[in-house]
Amino acid sequence: MTEEKFYEELLGIARLQVDSIEKSNQRLTFHCTIQNTIGKCPSCMNPTTAINQYDTRKVQDLKISGKEVWLHLRIPQFYCEECGRYFTHQLDLIEPGKTYTKRQAKWIFELCSKQPFTEVAALVNLSHSTIERLFYRMAKQKVDLPKRYAQVRKLGIDEISNRKGKQDYVCVLTDLERGTQLDILPNRKKVTLVAHFQSLGVDFCNQIEVVSCDIWKTYINASTECFPNAEVVIDRFHVVKALNDVLDFIRKKLRREFKEEDCFKSIKWHLFKRPEKCGKDGLLSLEEAFKKSWLLEEVYQLRNTFNSMFDIARNKQVLCTELDFWLDHAKAIKNDYLDKFIGTLQRWKKPIAAFASGRITNAATEGLNNYLRYFKRISFGLPKFEHMKLRILLATS
Repeated sequence: MTEEKFYEELLGIARLQVDSIEKSNQRLTFHCTIQNTIGKCPSCMNPTTAINQYDTRKVQDLKISGKEVWLHLRIPQFYCEECGRYFTHQLDLIEPGKTYTKRQAKWIFELCSKQPFTEVAALVNLSHSTIERLFYRMAKQKVDLPKRYAQVRKLGIDEISNRKGKQDYVCVLTDLERGTQLDILPNRKKVTLVAHFQSLGVDFCNQIEVVSCDIWKTYINASTECFPNAEVVIDRFHVVKALNDVLDFIRKKLRREFKEEDCFKSIKWHLFKRPEKCGKDGLLSLEEAFKKSWLLEEVYQLRNTFNSMFDIARNKQVLCTELDFWLDHAKAIKNDYLDKFIGTLQRWKKPIAAFASGRITNAATEGLNNYLRYFKRISFGLPKFEHMKLRILLATS
């Protein structure tokens, strides 16, 4: 077997003939001819064998034994006798206008997922801008947003801070059935959400069955406007968090009023836990605090009852009725902190009680948001929103 034949088999490219090889310490250059005697005219679709001339394309391929591989491809230009058009044979291994093969592009893309663009550019001897364009072009193809949206039936909506302390948020959409990131929008404004959902078409809006979100009026109103067949469910854990905040406000006030009482110190996390998870020492600490404050104990028991109602809720109607009884009891306490929570619960009682219909929560979204925060931290910031979005969606796909 000749050296040329050996490299033809090693490269594995159909109809490739290696004519000669140039070697150096860093590079292998193959002068090749694409053996194709029949071309199909892209205009009239008729076959032709008339070759007008040969063009040469220089493309980079995967390395061999640590050496760069460059293919100088001699490609036939055909002449169509039917319509008088000249055209060049298109190769499957190279995308039009690119200076690298598809398999080299795939390898570069995989390198970029683990390393900065500048390091990858140095490894493959291409410019930083070429590597960046390649990565984001392939990322768009791999993310495949239309396919993601076609599958979603249960939608989670939440936000994360884009720039700390700047009141700058991005809106995160999640497929709750699959627990995967769906998309990221540049802000959480209603006009942005409505325009985005409507741009996806009527079929998408009609296929959404459930939307889960926190107590944010914009999300609720946008979902009601865009999804006619969807039930809006306010995330249970956001509601419980608001009730836990009431407990913490009362605890802080007691600490300020009774500075000499040690029983109100170090009980914050015991208050937030369910009794069965509190432990013996934690329950003893709470018992001491409750002896000093009937209000703290009363609100604590109300919170536990609230959790129990959601744990055993059979349907939306029953839960609404139980919430009414709970509200009557809570109103009788007449506490400013608790009254604020009561007002919120009364305003949003139906979407809160909708949890009982399918027991849908936004827990998957919250879990993914923690990953997003980690990713943003290790990426040292991405100035372009679209680039940040592609990086995150690619990492969570």
